Amino acid sequence: MKWNELTLWQYQQLMPTITKPDKDWTELDTEVKQLCIVTGLTEHQIDSLSLNALKELRKELAFLNEPIEGKPVDYIVTNGKRYRINYDIKNMPSARYIESKVFSADTLANLHKIAASMVIPQKRNWYGKWVDDKYDASKHEQYATDMQEANFIHVYHSLVFFYQVYKNWIEVSKDYMIAEMTKAGMTQTQADIVAHLLSESTDGIIPVTLLPPKKILELKKYLK
Repeated sequence: MKWNELTLWQYQQLMPTITKPDKDWTELDTEVKQLCIVTGLTEHQIDSLSLNALKELRKELAFLNEPIEGKPVDYIVTNGKRYRINYDIKNMPSARYIESKVFSADTLANLHKIAASMVIPQKRNWYGKWVDDKYDASKHEQYATDMQEANFIHVYHSLVFFYQVYKNWIEVSKDYMIAEMTKAGMTQTQADIVAHLLSESTDGIIPVTLLPPKKILELKKYLK
């Protein structure tokens, strides 16, 4: 198994076994849980394996010690559908930013919901060419479900890139936004607060790191 073979759902299930394993789990218990997630086998099936077969199967977890490498993509294909990642910050409705801010309260559990706020569904036109479809807020849950089944690497690195672009745009455009908000009737104080909140809204949402999760956990022990 490799990072680029995982779905986003598998990643969401794996990370708690690395960062917050049950205090009563042995190392073998943890690895069995992880093997269930990446292989689709049940705990009973894994427990029934011979020692040699189990030793061989455990090699499937070697990728957890490897960096999460990848790059952002323009499109995500999942469940027979295609979505375009919307990196055009200026033309994205503010309601979508608010969604992502709410979901970021529990980033890992809501990664698929955050992703669903950043994509545009597509459809084929009469010529068979992919074109943007209308974003339907009432279908957000459906979009999120599709994101869970998507390639983890594609979703993860696209979100990392999106938030970097967004944060940079906010910083560069802060004075302009404040001026426009005051023209629209806001007080200077209100405009300053809104600009500050927009800038803060991406802090800590997506961890930008290429270190292996297990290595991050080891480093955190020395930072307590």
